This record gives sequence, C-alpha cells and structure tokens, in this order.
Amino acid sequence: MFKCDPMRSPLRLYALLTVLLTGAAMAAPSTVKVQTGDTLFKIATRHGLTVARLRALNGLKGDTIMVGQILRLKEATAPIRAPAPATHTVRSGETLSILAGRYGVSVAALQSANSLRSTTIHVGQKLRVPRPGAAAAVRRPTTEVRVIYSFIRIGARDTPESLARKYRTTPDALRRLNGLSSRKHMVPGMKILVAQRVPVPIPPRATGKAVTFKQLRPLNIPVQLVRVDLRHRDVLVAPVLPHAGLVFGLGARVGQLAQRSGAQALINGSYFHPRTYAPAGDIVMQGRMLTWGRIPMALAITPDNRATIRATTTPLLRRPLDTTWRGMETVIATGPRIVTGGAVHTNYNQVFRDPALFGRAARSAVGLSSNRDLVMVSTRVRLTTTEMGKVMTRLGVKEALLLDGGSSAGLAWNGRAVLDSMRKVSYGIGVFTGYTGRRYAR
Repeated sequence: MFKCDPMRSPLRLYALLTVLLTGAAMAAPSTVKVQTGDTLFKIATRHGLTVARLRALNGLKGDTIMVGQILRLKEATAPIRAPAPATHTVRSGETLSILAGRYGVSVAALQSANSLRSTTIHVGQKLRVPRPGAAAAVRRPTTEVRVIYSFIRIGARDTPESLARKYRTTPDALRRLNGLSSRKHMVPGMKILVAQRVPVPIPPRATGKAVTFKQLRPLNIPVQLVRVDLRHRDVLVAPVLPHAGLVFGLGARVGQLAQRSGAQALINGSYFHPRTYAPAGDIVMQGRMLTWGRIPMALAITPDNRATIRATTTPLLRRPLDTTWRGMETVIATGPRIVTGGAVHTNYNQVFRDPALFGRAARSAVGLSSNRDLVMVSTRVRLTTTEMGKVMTRLGVKEALLLDGGSSAGLAWNGRAVLDSMRKVSYGIGVFTGYTGRRYAR
C-alpha cells in the first residue's frame, strides 16, 4: 500500500508541476497556420501575444493575413545551420514566412533584400537570401487600407449568404446598404452596392492648401486659375449636375451650379446636345457610369485621388463594358487633347471635326502637372486650341484636355461665378474640400 509522507509530498508535487509546466512550455508551438476565420487579434489572443508583437514577429505592416499563411509566434532560435545560399528559387507551397524560418532570417529582411512591397511571391521567382542576422532596413509602409464602395453584378450562383461571406458582412447588412427589404430578393443580373477594404498607395505629404484660386496672365493672357492638390485625402472632384440625377432637358449656368452644390471651385464641363443637354461623352460619378459617348479621351480620378488623362474604349465598341473605367470614381470625357508630355499637342482625333471648335473662342481646359496636381483654367479671351495649349504649358501643365468653350466657358470660386457661362451648360466639374463621405470605385 502506498503511504503519503506529509512532509515530502509538497516537494514531490512541486517537482511534478515543474516537469509538467516545463514540458508544456517546450511543446508550445513556434508557428501557426492561418485557418479560415482567423484574424491577427484572434491568433494573438490565443497564443498570449499582442497584435503589435505578432506583426513584428512576421514583418507585417497591416492586419491582412491569408488562409494557409504560416505565422511565427516567437523569435526563432539560432540553431547551427548551413550558410544560406545566395539565391532561392520559389517552389509550390512556399511563402516568405516559410523561407524566412528555413534560412533563419526575418520576413522583413527577405523583403528588403528583394525590394518587395508585399509578401506575395510566385513559383519560379528567384529570391536573394540575406545572411542570418543581417539587419533589414526599416521600410516605411507604402500602402494604406481604405473602405471603397462599388457596384457589382450578382452572378448566377450568387446568394445573399455567399455575397455576405465574400464581402465580410451579413445578408441583412447587405440588404440595408442597398435599401432592400427582407422580402425583396437579390437576383442574378441585379447590381448591388458592396464595401471592400482596398489597399491603396499612401499619398505624398501635402505641402499647401487643398484648393487655391488665382488670376494670372501667362503669355499676357488673363486667365482664371484653380489648382487642386489631390494629396489631401478629403478632396473630392466630381461632376455637378443641374438636378439630383441626370435629367435630359435641364441645364444651368456655372454660377448656379456652384451656388447649389457648395463646391469650393467649379468649371464648366464638356460638350452636350444644345437642346436636350445630353452629355456627348463618358461620365462616371461616384463609381457609376451615367452616360457614354464618342469622345475618345477623359480625365479619370480614383477614389484615393490619383488622376490621369487617358483614352476610353467606348467610342470604338460603341458601348461601355462592365470593365470600362474600372477602379475609377470620377470620369469626365472631353477634348481634344491640347497638351501631352508637357508640349502642345495638335494632332487631334478625327472625332473633333467641327471647324468651329478650332476657331477663336473663350476657352476652358483641365490639366495635370502630376497625378496629384489638377489644374482648371478658364478665360474670356478668344483663343485657338493651339493658343490654349500654349497657355496650359506656360502654367506648368504636362497633360491637358479642352473643355467646352465659347458661351459655355465659365469658372466659379467659393460659390460665386468669377467668369459665369453665358448660357446654360449640361454639368460642371466641382471640387469639394473637407469631404468625409463614402468613396466609390467603378
């Protein structure tokens, strides 16, 4: 029979607990594989870590992780290992985390050695492997996550539940976002609004005001000039319509559009039918294509305020596709192109055949001196298209498109017309500051 010695049993119990706890500590995993539904917070809590510590161990800049990804839970020990090879060819199933653990380096060191902006690698890619212990240069994050809203078309096999899982929401929240009651079904072919967390480039630091207005005389020609610094996240450039929606037969003067909309600055838009006020080219507003037409070039702006001037396929195909202007929040089709690469452009597209377009008239134009610097210019002086191109280049513009001119030309500042249009126009291009509402992408 076993007899317990009351003097020795505490020591035995202590020794037993020590062995058990030590064994448990030794068995603690050093890595974890991300499962469906896992988040950094859940994994950190499960293993007694902070989210910040888990990020640091894995060289993560944000909270995005992928199913199947291997995460380190503690600093790698320094076992004796063979010298790391100079390069490694990525094989199927390998990730930066796996390679970092294999060669005793950090994910950040691998990223730095290979100038990688993310942790994405592909089979067959050759990676330089730094020496274990080599310090990785501290890299500032280059992207940030924004919530972007867009309209998607429901597919034949989509259900409210599958869409909710895909966009990380609930069926009820998806219905509320689209103003649908529980009785109204979401059916294939229907377009609905969804929200997505999208990584976008961090804009350069703004050094001046978001929007400025000046009266200048480039080439001794008096012009009204608005500069827009798109580095400011709260700046929105958007079409301004005479009515809440696009209604044919309605127009308004530039001063009226500015007063009604509250835009900080506003310039007249592109060409339109003189009786119906129907715009002649593509217009995208809040990620939705309102109209399309035959004008081949457009100013296009993303929801994170990167602007470009580029061609559209709509005139060629005679209709827009679901992919037309994908990723853009605002699109204004206009032209012709009067500046390209910082030089006056005179090789106009054949769409612009009206002789009146090239004669002398009051002018308005929109241009870019960089993808974050938008310029809007209007003048009462009667200029040719070439002369307006010279004005824009003198103002430092690298790319520019002509807007509607003549009696349509006009510009407003702080809700009042500086140069009001002499006739009603189809729409204006407004600049709004302090905007904190939703951002959209087509």
